[in-house]
Amino acid sequence: MPRLQRPPTSSLALTAEPMRAFAWFLAVIILAGLIAAAIAFPAYELTQSFAHWAFHRVTSRIAMLVLIGLLLWLCRRLHLKTKRDFGYGLPWRRFLRVSLLWGVIGMLTAGAGALFLLATQLRVGAAQFTPSALNVAHIFLVGVGSGIAVALLEETVFRGLMHTAIERDSGPWMAALLTAPLFALLHFFAKVRIEAVDVGWGSGFDLLQRSFAPLSHPALVFDSFLSWLTVGLILSLTRVLTGNIAAAIGLHAGWVVVLRMLQQSTSGGGSTAYSAWVGQFDGLLGYWMLPWGIAIAAALWLWRGSWVTYASGLKKSSL
Repeated sequence: MPRLQRPPTSSLALTAEPMRAFAWFLAVIILAGLIAAAIAFPAYELTQSFAHWAFHRVTSRIAMLVLIGLLLWLCRRLHLKTKRDFGYGLPWRRFLRVSLLWGVIGMLTAGAGALFLLATQLRVGAAQFTPSALNVAHIFLVGVGSGIAVALLEETVFRGLMHTAIERDSGPWMAALLTAPLFALLHFFAKVRIEAVDVGWGSGFDLLQRSFAPLSHPALVFDSFLSWLTVGLILSLTRVLTGNIAAAIGLHAGWVVVLRMLQQSTSGGGSTAYSAWVGQFDGLLGYWMLPWGIAIAAALWLWRGSWVTYASGLKKSSL
């Protein structure tokens, strides 16, 4: 197996202190959250004139837009300019083929987890969902759209830009170990709701505080945090091994497709025999994802010789 080459070291890396890049990204994310919280209410009031969007959705979209703007500024400051810096180092046709292949693998591996949840009755068919071909096709297409959007955004930021910047400071494995926990923590954001009648000028900050309030009760969210951490570490492993985010985007998108389909077609089954395997936070994630994730990570590592070279673009694939 060819020796993996580290990206060229920029002049920034020669003077940067360890963890400096991570601190910059963390500061930008916090600032984006605070700005979104400050302008969430007037933006929400404005949207009510043409759409009845929920307050938490308006706030999360504003936070995303603000974050994108701040990240563009940060990219200039940290000299993240090329496609390779963003994680898109492969030729675009190969990038699409690799992402599509790993998207299928993502759906298959997530499907194995879904079968476990259904077989143990931790998830059962939702009363409001009729299992017809049309309805299944609808939730599948919704899942595909959501999976592509989520994977492109989150992988470009975490396994793309943030990983590249931290790798220049501290190496690829430190980049993986720093981005994965932050990735997990941010998945608690905007998971709470504020009723329309209770929305006011301070609701943005209230939403921000409530979003991370569960973290003050570790016992209630520890299994969900470990689940997202496991996902983040697997995706970071593909980034470290391949030097790009094609596989990460595919896996991430495939997992989201199955997750969205489960959310729309099932509900909690209340199985007592296996209830400890699923957390209280969303009724989907839980300790069951630890053996699932370990098996995937072990397979990726043990068989890396069969997929890393073509995923890295070191030799042509037959795809």
